[in-house]
Amino acid sequence: MTSQLSALSNILSSGIATIESAYAQNGATFPSLDEPFKPAPFAEDALLSQTIDHVISAAAQLIMTVKPPQRTLVESSLSFHLPASLQLAEEANLPEILREAGPGGLHIKDIGERCGFDPSKVGRVLRYLATNHVFREVSPDVFANNRVSSVMDTGKSVATLQADHMSKHDKTTGLAALVGHITDEAMKSGVFMAENVMDPKTGSSQELLDASFGRAHGRQSGHDFFEKPENAYRLRRFGAAMNGTRMSMSPGTTLNGYDWKSLKQDSLVVDVGGGVGSSVLELKGAFPHLRFVVQDRPKVIDDAAKFWENEDPEALKSGRVTLQAHDFFEPQPIKDADVFFLRFIMHDWADKYAKPILKQLRVSAQSSTKLILCDFLVPYAAYSNDLFSDIPGANVPSAPYPLLANLGTVSNQAVQLDLQILPKMMASANAQERTIGQFIGLAESTGWKLTSIGRSPKSLMCLIIFDPVPV
Repeated sequence: MTSQLSALSNILSSGIATIESAYAQNGATFPSLDEPFKPAPFAEDALLSQTIDHVISAAAQLIMTVKPPQRTLVESSLSFHLPASLQLAEEANLPEILREAGPGGLHIKDIGERCGFDPSKVGRVLRYLATNHVFREVSPDVFANNRVSSVMDTGKSVATLQADHMSKHDKTTGLAALVGHITDEAMKSGVFMAENVMDPKTGSSQELLDASFGRAHGRQSGHDFFEKPENAYRLRRFGAAMNGTRMSMSPGTTLNGYDWKSLKQDSLVVDVGGGVGSSVLELKGAFPHLRFVVQDRPKVIDDAAKFWENEDPEALKSGRVTLQAHDFFEPQPIKDADVFFLRFIMHDWADKYAKPILKQLRVSAQSSTKLILCDFLVPYAAYSNDLFSDIPGANVPSAPYPLLANLGTVSNQAVQLDLQILPKMMASANAQERTIGQFIGLAESTGWKLTSIGRSPKSLMCLIIFDPVPV
């Protein structure tokens, strides 16, 4: 059998050849890490996306294979310096300062003068980030943006940001806000995760206030934390950060993960906990034959009314879209839904609370009602040996030897989200992302059966589809 090193090398060489060939066929070259980010000049197809994933996985596994394990452990233990450094870079507006400086970069003395912080310390942080391929050291003590750091740029002038810090993330991609949120309140929660798990009082708890968020920020929920006046900026940043999460998700998952066209004229889709209705807006545009109800808390529904008046007032006037105040822990008032749709709701709640939500929907479901959950699906690192082969979409194509079943680093976002990133995960509110097995268990205890999974290339976000179990 080919050695692991040789197999990994083969994946890399063949994958790189495929990537370069695809770019050449489109009259382009693969972008340099040294240049600011620009969108790909052509749409990546599923095969190219898969090839890129294999290259990423093989490169990371090759490094872990050849690097001495002692060095790996020590460097991993020290890796908290990376988010800490990113926090400073984001808060100090370093991407914007270096964008205004141009490709030639800027000396740390000038960077310190512009951001208002000690140039020696800022320089050390920038060098650490550049060593990890975030920013670029053009010459000694002179730094510039690169492909990675440029994505953190809000696009606003430094003068504007310094004059109005509160509005920094308004009308931006949200990626800088996401970095700010993760490296601030989220990272501080993560620091207490091990301590929280080992504490007999909190280790097995599914209660909101027993999460490690409370150890970091006082015994309070994320909602209470953000609503305090002194956290007004953090709340505003968090809203922008949620938009930033969409940059790493395939926009086609909601539209393509389920055969919405198969629903009959005027079929009713109920978006439970749907916020202002952004998902419904997307679905309505693609499938105008459907009717929709957006349900959420009263204050959110007030905002939803404003949202639809701006985006599509005719939808409300015609009755094609209805807004309804509803607490999903209470009995579901709609009894004739063809689809109950929940986007990023289940990952907000531990099983203790997720089960009542699904049970309320089961009570109100017809025999033909579909339950569709839009969530990340945490992939197993081990091969499941077709354990879920009876569920369409559950099994993904096997990765080439010797890659992990979930492609390792490629799945980092899902497993990291499970632990920390959003303020309602394990580190923050005892909630979780789930594996297929965990979704099956959740369904079996609430009167539903997992029947299929709709996937989209370049995304671990899925549509997880359930049928009601006959009573």
